[in-house]
Amino acid sequence: MCSLEIQIVQKHAFNAVGSKWTGTFEQAANGDIKRFFHQFKQKMGKIRHCTDPGVVTGLSYHPQDDESLFSFYLVREVAYIEAVPEGMTALTVPSYTFAAAKYKGKGVQKAYAELYKWIRKNGYTVFQGQLEHREDYPATYEPLSDEPELTIYIPLYIE
Repeated sequence: MCSLEIQIVQKHAFNAVGSKWTGTFEQAANGDIKRFFHQFKQKMGKIRHCTDPGVVTGLSYHPQDDESLFSFYLVREVAYIEAVPEGMTALTVPSYTFAAAKYKGKGVQKAYAELYKWIRKNGYTVFQGQLEHREDYPATYEPLSDEPELTIYIPLYIE
């Protein structure tokens, strides 16, 4: 067990600009997302009007029609969307309530498993929308060399 410190947090809706990667879980496990993250870091300085320059947000979306593929966005939250850099996209992320935990280490999958177990044990229900999870990374994180350091957010269904 990782013994995560888990909290319930509300995250506001926000506008974002960033890059999109789509692939399989196997491709992600083989390092495609680390390389994608490294490429994004080379271009993220072109994003204008960032509200928190110290954070890069990862958003995982799983399309309902194909279980084997998912899309992963790396974005910066922006005050408003203007002049989206070439090769990037803009999106609006709605407000969510999340189960959240900070994690640092190589076994990120174990942290996810512990977070999902905590959600079930505490009577919460995972929100089954398109957003599968959110990850916030320090902007200084170097994906090809640093040990993963992030805050994991799992959206919850709250009545």
